[in-house]
Amino acid sequence: MIFAVIAIVITIIVIAIIIGKKTYSPESKGERGENRVAKILGDTISGEQYVINDLLFQNENGQSCQIDHIFINKFGIWVIETKNYTGNIYGQEDQREWTQVLAYGNEKNKFYNPIKQNATHIYHLSNYLKVKNVFINVVVFLSHADITNIVSNNVYSIYELPTIKNQTTNITLSIDKMEYYYNKLLELKNNATITKNEHIENIYKIQQQIQQGICPRCGGKLVLRNGKYGQFYGCSNFPNCKFKKRIE
Repeated sequence: MIFAVIAIVITIIVIAIIIGKKTYSPESKGERGENRVAKILGDTISGEQYVINDLLFQNENGQSCQIDHIFINKFGIWVIETKNYTGNIYGQEDQREWTQVLAYGNEKNKFYNPIKQNATHIYHLSNYLKVKNVFINVVVFLSHADITNIVSNNVYSIYELPTIKNQTTNITLSIDKMEYYYNKLLELKNNATITKNEHIENIYKIQQQIQQGICPRCGGKLVLRNGKYGQFYGCSNFPNCKFKKRIE
């Protein structure tokens, strides 16, 4: 009897550990953040707004792309990247990497600039829809992050997200255009054959391509260029592709 009770207790502990790992895993944390943003954006309302969440697809070069949210209204196509981070976030719009500071400054983590990450998403969407100058690059941090040290007009806290619905731009889309772009992107989502695990594998392949001097957006060659702030690697297909890589 005692052994049976001990076995049950051990089983419960093991299950709790497994559930805990899933609950606090980066993937689960990211999904919770994306769910909160999706709730604020709301559902598609014909003629007013169109929403697509978690768009995963492959481009014509076989590269995969995962976009957290797309919000379409008469002011443009808002491409939204969600970050469920904690701590103080430091970064500027043109920097390749930003910094997350935790534990009162004792822990610092680098991560790829989400504005640049989202710019790649927009590049692929632009090629697919065959249109430019209708996209707005938006990065949303959840409430646990202090973003006061980020220098960019593209970054919002989740509390500011509702303002997007009423924020005017220099873009004007007719109802027909909104519906056209929405249906094209919905078709792309519904016809996707790639899995999230395959997408993660593709991310590693892209990192290897960059190390080999290959542009991760269009497959062009990365060539050394001179810029305002010194030398950098840029895509040989510029200006059609504006990918840049800072010299480490």
